[in-house]
Amino acid sequence: MLSWLSLRPYVFALSVLAATTLLAWLLQPYVSLPNLVLLFVMAAVMVAYWGGRGAAVLASVLGGLAYAVLYVPWAFLDVAETGQYALTLFITVGLSWFISQLTTRWRDQALVATERARELDRLYRYTRELETERLRNSVLSALSHDLRTPLASLVGASSSLMSDEITLDEPAQRELMSLIYDESRRMQVLVENLLELARLESGPVKLQQDWQALEEVLGAALAVWRRALAPREIRVELPDDLPLLRFDPRLLERVFANLFENIGKYTPEQTVVTVRAKVLADVVTLTISDNGPGFSEDPSMLFQKFYRGDSVGSAPGAGLGLTICRAIMDAHDGSIVASSRDPQGARFTLSLPTSAQPMLDYDEASDDDELALPSNSAQTAVANAATEGRD
Repeated sequence: MLSWLSLRPYVFALSVLAATTLLAWLLQPYVSLPNLVLLFVMAAVMVAYWGGRGAAVLASVLGGLAYAVLYVPWAFLDVAETGQYALTLFITVGLSWFISQLTTRWRDQALVATERARELDRLYRYTRELETERLRNSVLSALSHDLRTPLASLVGASSSLMSDEITLDEPAQRELMSLIYDESRRMQVLVENLLELARLESGPVKLQQDWQALEEVLGAALAVWRRALAPREIRVELPDDLPLLRFDPRLLERVFANLFENIGKYTPEQTVVTVRAKVLADVVTLTISDNGPGFSEDPSMLFQKFYRGDSVGSAPGAGLGLTICRAIMDAHDGSIVASSRDPQGARFTLSLPTSAQPMLDYDEASDDDELALPSNSAQTAVANAATEGRD
């Protein structure tokens, strides 16, 4: 038994043909017969689009017959005219069928494309859900490990210092206080990285840019991380003509902090770290390299969120530091690239664009300590920070 769903396209075709025939009858006194043909062709196209292939064939045949029976005066035609109108009927039916088939094919292709787009959208949503779940698990895993370990150290060291039953000499007390400082610093870096990543991913970064001396920010970062880098040898080689640059000092110091933290975690104590700057035509490049174990994987993978290479071993970390570094450098229209050294070691190259230097009045500059600091004084501060790290 035929269902209504299967008959509905044919009912639709008959309804459209009835309406088209009535419209043609009303327009007959004002429109020539060849123009009436176009109404039945358009009816067949409409049925093909909404009703499908079978309904389109029905509309093409019945439309041609309706035009021939109702609007062609066969009884008053001679043989030549009869043949002419018979050819018109044949062409009308054929044209209607051909156009309706093209329309049906186009409709089917559009439906297939729409369904594929829906499938891709469902697949994309499913992939996003899997990625979100994977990132959530990575965050929880990193937090559970990187917070639990320093917290346990902090609790143990602080309880030993506060205990009345344990007598500690001064070197032991200083060692415990140093442990508390280092572990607190680790927790601070982890929390700052998580907060910084959330801020960077929440939308466009609003930079607090100002004219800064690159060597000052570098020296400040070295001074903070000198304990983590000790007893590694830090060599700083900066040119005398290093220009002022426009950047956000807090964010750029975060880049240096993450790089120095990685050096402290993943290189042995006898590692030599070299910091070298170079002034090019439109950029200033800063290279931080070491002769440590280097990379065992593709260096470009290191900037992916939560990625940790096979060579990190048991070193703590959530895999966020380098991701944040790249986001910060991109926000400054700069870049950061990781590469391996020959025969061994790692190299990170940072690039910052140079701009037209600010016009400073010497009298005003003398009252501004930040802008009046001579280049050699800034480099001395960097060298002192590196030297303190080896003491």
